Amino acid sequence: MNIRDEALNQLEQFGENNLGLYATERNFDYGPQKRTNTSNLSKYITHRVIDEEEVIQSAYKKFSFKKIEKFIQEVLWRTYWKGWLEMRPQVWRDYTKDVLALAGEKQKQPYQDAINGKTSISCFNDWTKELQEYGYLHNHTRMWFASIWVFTLNLPWQLGADFFLRYLKDGDAASNTLSWRWVAGLHTKGKHYLASEWNINKFSSKKYNNLKLNENAGCCIENKNYEIIPLQFENINYENSLMLFHNLDFSFALKYQTILQCNHYGMINFNSILQEHNYAKNVLELKSKINQNLQTLIKEKYNSEIIIHNKEELNKIIKEKNISTIILPYLTTGYENDFISTMKNEINIKYLTRDYDKFCWPFATKGYFAFKEQIPKIIAKFL
Repeated sequence: MNIRDEALNQLEQFGENNLGLYATERNFDYGPQKRTNTSNLSKYITHRVIDEEEVIQSAYKKFSFKKIEKFIQEVLWRTYWKGWLEMRPQVWRDYTKDVLALAGEKQKQPYQDAINGKTSISCFNDWTKELQEYGYLHNHTRMWFASIWVFTLNLPWQLGADFFLRYLKDGDAASNTLSWRWVAGLHTKGKHYLASEWNINKFSSKKYNNLKLNENAGCCIENKNYEIIPLQFENINYENSLMLFHNLDFSFALKYQTILQCNHYGMINFNSILQEHNYAKNVLELKSKINQNLQTLIKEKYNSEIIIHNKEELNKIIKEKNISTIILPYLTTGYENDFISTMKNEINIKYLTRDYDKFCWPFATKGYFAFKEQIPKIIAKFL
């Protein structure tokens, strides 16, 4: 089964069997062998093997808005995080600088104990091993994990976010970075998230005693205010152009085939970039699988076998094909975008943005509750 059919099958199975109970069951972590109360779609949505519109439309075919409201809100959290960070890219730049500056902390025992599941906190150790084995943690567990990392183990939130991003199959720069900042009390200043033993034992299938968590910690503090940079969506000139699809927006190649007017088509493989940032083997294997499926799709739909892995290969194809413009499905903030941005002064590179993103992202100027008020408009636009 190809990756697209795999995702659509999971979407259908969830809608038929588990969507109706999502609102009441979603906060419980029943462990990696029983994920029936979650959609198990996140790794597909992260890579847009299926996109947010498809997921929302599919849910609406099953139930009324009232029944699926919580699920729709969770899908749109990802959209909100994306838009918020696109308008504040300095947050990502500061985070990546901090990760580099904190490299020495990774050699110290507290960090090593944390990432190897050897702390004095049994639940945290279990989750560390689960993350590394499965490339996934329940959302509620991610909150507990981040809170313990920051407030009980007293480790830098940046290194926790880095650990998650490298090991989560659904790892997304915006959702991950900003969720860790939210837990630490930096996203919504003065409001942090503290894990508690009673809450863990209520919502986790495995019960833990005598955890000795810091349940009274204060917020993390930073003396920074991030300016909103207005979104600018580029006009595209298709003359002498090469469209490079990528695995962070797999379905773009399907959805926009009839309107694309490029002279040449191909794909760019970012795995070597992610290897430099020590992404986990199972994460890279998933991305390789998506790349392989994308390669097949491009060959079938666009009759092309062009694959780019690095700057040298890109420059070579530009010269061979007399390319004036490189076009990519919009790359949001992250290591892949960082790589492309290093070439924008030398190569004419443009991002083509989905209508969904153009419409939704501008609503992400404030907190999620302000964004949530716009959900009826979003639903009306894309249903």
